[in-house]
Amino acid sequence: MSQLYLQSLPYQADSDTLLKLTGTLPGAICLDSGKTRRREARYDILSALPSIQLEQHRRPGTDRPVVYQRKMAHGRWQPLAQVDIHEAAELLLLAHQPSNAVQEALAHLPFTGGLLGWLAYPAGQDRRSGYRDNYLSDNAARLQSQPEAGIGLYHWALINDHHLQQCTLFILPDCPPRIRDTVLARMMLTQSQPPSSADFALTGEFSPLTSRRDYEQTFDRLKQYILAGDCYQANLAICFQADFQGDPLTAYLALRDQSRSPFSAFIRHGKNAILSLSPERFLSVRGQTVTTQPIKGTRRRLTDKQADAKVIEGLTNSVKDQAENLMIVDLMRNDLGKVCLTGSVKTPELFTLHSFSHVHHLISTVTGQLPADISPLNLLKHCFPGGSITGAPKIRAMQIISELEAVPRSIYCGSVFYLDFNGNMDSSICIRTLLCDEQRIFCWGGGGIVADSQFEREYQECHDKVMALMQTLEQLK
Repeated sequence: MSQLYLQSLPYQADSDTLLKLTGTLPGAICLDSGKTRRREARYDILSALPSIQLEQHRRPGTDRPVVYQRKMAHGRWQPLAQVDIHEAAELLLLAHQPSNAVQEALAHLPFTGGLLGWLAYPAGQDRRSGYRDNYLSDNAARLQSQPEAGIGLYHWALINDHHLQQCTLFILPDCPPRIRDTVLARMMLTQSQPPSSADFALTGEFSPLTSRRDYEQTFDRLKQYILAGDCYQANLAICFQADFQGDPLTAYLALRDQSRSPFSAFIRHGKNAILSLSPERFLSVRGQTVTTQPIKGTRRRLTDKQADAKVIEGLTNSVKDQAENLMIVDLMRNDLGKVCLTGSVKTPELFTLHSFSHVHHLISTVTGQLPADISPLNLLKHCFPGGSITGAPKIRAMQIISELEAVPRSIYCGSVFYLDFNGNMDSSICIRTLLCDEQRIFCWGGGGIVADSQFEREYQECHDKVMALMQTLEQLK
């Protein structure tokens, strides 16, 4: 067994060069603070070449998940018996724990090796919560065939710390020699041969998979459910699609230059890629403290400062947006209350204004204390998917969403996360997120619908939330 490899590298003000270096490797993942100056945007975490990979699929015609495992990036997939992906990932983490000395040497880092991955929205569904497999269109069938989750066990990572302006590479002693050699060879290229970007271009403009008329009919049907008392709020989304050629990594780098978000992520998964520009934290665990920060309340930013100030005033004083936000806060308090210690769930912040590159949001913060016998993965399983992108009550809202939306959500409204060997976890809600499926790219925009929601405003909000992303890609040549 090798020793722990720990090396300081030249600090990168942004991680473009590092991502170009690692992002072309199989299983590449970058958890990216998006070049922002926000307090939660301190670190970029990059890795690739997982030692072991897990994927979850759904058995056709049933709601039974099947988990597959393979070693290294090019091994053969083998089915695992009678486990879901959370259980399989938990077993991986326990079986590969490094020594206490190694963990202590890396304790100052946010990620010390362990699990990096993603859960698509259907990973949180079963028949009771509206799992559906009878979509008809070609695009829907494409999205339905995607894995529901992908998680890797990573024995190395690059950590770019923007507060201390330090860049650290570590390789754990248990890292397979072939991966170790590949990583060290790549790191030599940072100075001798800086990587260049490949081309990316859309071959047509984005088009919605739901027409304005169909969305209006769906919106009216959802309002009927709300007025009948089935739910108080439900999230309704529109999916947009375009064809492309080239490397999704180039698209991601262009997007992050235009849409700076603290929970951004790039993930290369086989022939596909996930490009996430999310502003929203789902669940964070540090020690035994759990934090979730749901977003409800959105306005598009304006370039004129006086006009934008009026937009901010309208958002912060909006009774409707505060009511929507409070519904989701109550839902998340309930979700955490089922897992956290009794009486430990608190709400330290309500309706706090957060401004991003293209939109303003209202964000609340809910915290709790995790019992010693509940793992972060169990917390993630019990709370997934997030309440801010389902509705309240959650199960009925999910049933209605599944009935009304024209295509599966796939990675949209799922989560990208890490869980390291020291028990630290952080995760996002996959809004402002695109999926590249071979030569086709999908993008979703949605919003929460309540009893007094207006069709025109909600329809426009679906477009506003992703307009900047789509325009950025349409301008790439």
